[in-house]
Amino acid sequence: MFLGDITAIALGVIGFLLSLQGLWLLCRALWPTRVERAAECCRRSGVASFFVGIPITLVVVLFAIFIGRRGGTPGQLAAWVIGGIFFIYAGTGMSGLVTFIGERLASPVDSIRPWRSTIRGGVVFELACLIPVIGWFVLLPIGLILGAGAATLSFFWSPRQGLQAALHANRTRGLEPPPRELPRLEPMEATR
Repeated sequence: MFLGDITAIALGVIGFLLSLQGLWLLCRALWPTRVERAAECCRRSGVASFFVGIPITLVVVLFAIFIGRRGGTPGQLAAWVIGGIFFIYAGTGMSGLVTFIGERLASPVDSIRPWRSTIRGGVVFELACLIPVIGWFVLLPIGLILGAGAATLSFFWSPRQGLQAALHANRTRGLEPPPRELPRLEPMEATR
């Protein structure tokens, strides 16, 4: 391999990972409720999301391969379109997954800018996907399958279920103590 080939591959991988980050933020901006529901599905049961995503991913991939091989040039174009639509659909669920990861790595800035947890979780997931072989052929496909499952389950998740889950979590963990208030200053004390 020449240096140019290695550079082209490295820049291609970097471009792909940057486009994933952009896709996740776009999905969070366009469909915030869906992404929050997908994040809740990942929070409650990532294993269920994974197993729901397996048949969905298999059907879409096999259908795209079938159309691509049987349809000639128009079929190949249709297969790419189907793959792109599926990638956006799974990207919505993956946006929930990386948001969940980013929320686990909490920062005080999250209350002001909640999209920062998506960026933080996305960077962590992308860096994990850079691990040779395991990241490329295990973590990224698992994330895609889990994203498709989380996006699908997010259609069946209701906010009432989330409220009940939050109330149950507060009962089992115990409520956190309320934050202490700062002492109130009189106007004359504030100017000193």
